[in-house]
Amino acid sequence: MSRYTSTGTRPRFKRSLRSLTTGALLAITAISGCASPEHTSNPTLSLADSYSPKHPFGKYGVSVFINTLKEDGIGTEYFPSGQMGNAEDLASLISTDNIDIAPASAAYLEDKFPLSSVGDLPMMTTDACVAADSMMDLLDEDGILYTEEYKDRGLRPLWVSIIPGYEVMTSGTKVEYPADVRGLLLRSSGGAFDVTMKTIGASAVSMPAADTYEAMARNTVDGTAMPFVSVPSYNLEQVSKYSTKGLNLGSVGIPYVISERTWDGLSSQDKNNVTEAAAHAQRSLCAGLNKEKSQAEARMTKDGGVTLVPITGEAKKQWTDELSRAKSDWAASLDSVGLPGSEVLAEFEKAVTTNERNRSNN
Repeated sequence: MSRYTSTGTRPRFKRSLRSLTTGALLAITAISGCASPEHTSNPTLSLADSYSPKHPFGKYGVSVFINTLKEDGIGTEYFPSGQMGNAEDLASLISTDNIDIAPASAAYLEDKFPLSSVGDLPMMTTDACVAADSMMDLLDEDGILYTEEYKDRGLRPLWVSIIPGYEVMTSGTKVEYPADVRGLLLRSSGGAFDVTMKTIGASAVSMPAADTYEAMARNTVDGTAMPFVSVPSYNLEQVSKYSTKGLNLGSVGIPYVISERTWDGLSSQDKNNVTEAAAHAQRSLCAGLNKEKSQAEARMTKDGGVTLVPITGEAKKQWTDELSRAKSDWAASLDSVGLPGSEVLAEFEKAVTTNERNRSNN
């Protein structure tokens, strides 16, 4: 198992991550959960995710976070590419005190973070910085998402990796109007995307993004919901014939969170340094995603030969009607089980409007 390490002193004892599999880590939960936090200087934090260091999340986000911490004397042990488990495992490994920082994706953890999938809903914003800032508004200590879904689980959001502007990409079917997707099997990341798929009449097939290439190549699915910027990471231009352009089917927002136990074991100065490094990572990541979007689009058309289908005019109107209904369906489904779905949706839409205005004024 490869590891990216910046040395330092760990804030408390933990078993060697190199020698334990995910299953073994889960088996020692009762023991590791009893460790007492210690306030130390120059700690080392463990960070794991399921993305390659070359993925935009790693290149623009995690690497910036790690390098910024290093300058402040805080070391990291970085386990990328699913070395410590898949997206479903990682949040549990934080809760059981086996790693310090990891993504907690609402799309893969719908039972734990159903409200947090609000950032995945369609027609919000196509600007990665607006999307990330808006999510963090709801994830701050006084935010509704932190209060409802993270605080009691002992998780503190640090920054958000979010890619807006998802499109429908298919291996053989040209999609322009909502009627064109009805009956298609489309890969979905889960959560709010499953609600959107149901609303528009497609059949959602939940699977990790890394499995999409093979599924499309083997015709296991007809296509996928995916943003342009993610296409190069999975070589989807090789298996896609058509893609919509300007649909904005949704986003996937993934907060990177730290264990409150770890947080409490940091000194005040180290807490400030971690907070600043996280803010730096979010600014770098959203700017990088916005920059790479046009580059990825060019790769799809010039290198991959993908035909882009602009969503304009009557097609745009029909999609707007369908996707507006998807948002209200999502909120209503949560309201019906006693969760504040409509309130969260209203808060997020308000945050998007505010951040778009602030961004246009700067």
